[in-house]
Amino acid sequence: MNRPLPRAYWCHADTDSAPTVPPPDDLLTTAPGQALAWFRASVRRLTPGLDRDARRRARSWLSDHRSAEAAIRSLRRGQGYAYELPTPDGTWRWTAYPVSALPLLPTDQHPRSHA
Repeated sequence: MNRPLPRAYWCHADTDSAPTVPPPDDLLTTAPGQALAWFRASVRRLTPGLDRDARRRARSWLSDHRSAEAAIRSLRRGQGYAYELPTPDGTWRWTAYPVSALPLLPTDQHPRSHA
């Protein structure tokens, strides 16, 4: 019997300009809440270097708990989620996409051939 592959979420951030702060490392997680926590931590890390308007927009998004809950529901339904933050230096974009995770062999086992 074929079981469906477990769902995971691939998270990525980038900007359309030369960033003064490097984007965070990508994240692959099996929990939509952890994906959103990655978004929030990354936005928080960026906010100190932003101008007043961008910092205000970022803080508003960070404090919007309904939006956070909607993002998690969207990911659970198998839909992607994105957040964009325009800044004077360029627009940052955070994305999370549901992906199917392939189970990996334990590191202490070697693949076997059934020829």
